[in-house]
Amino acid sequence: MILAIDPGREKCGVAVLGTDGKIVESGIVARAEIKDTVYHYLAKHRITALVVGKSAFGKEVEKELSRLELKTNLIFISEKNSTLEARRRYWKDNKPKGWWKLLPTTMRVPPVPVDDYAAIVLGERYLKS
Repeated sequence: MILAIDPGREKCGVAVLGTDGKIVESGIVARAEIKDTVYHYLAKHRITALVVGKSAFGKEVEKELSRLELKTNLIFISEKNSTLEARRRYWKDNKPKGWWKLLPTTMRVPPVPVDDYAAIVLGERYLKS
């Protein structure tokens, strides 16, 4: 299993995926809680790799995680267009209702943060590579 992290300034999306791409768990946590969250998932699942979005915030998360002396691989993956993919995935999983159906997907903004979906996208990119 892998743990994918979409790092942000105030919050991070996290997702645990099986090597087959199946989503086991996902969620959004406060940035200040990322170390505890990583420990939680490492204890709960057999995580073989930590996949982190390659960005300025990803470098900050790397510094925090490197202090933990983890025994898993830390892998960075491009975040290019991951938010757009996350939005599309959100609307696929949460079909729009009413007049929202008439708007193209690219013009819709989800009513909730999609950091968890972005983490899923990053995890799937890693598994495909």
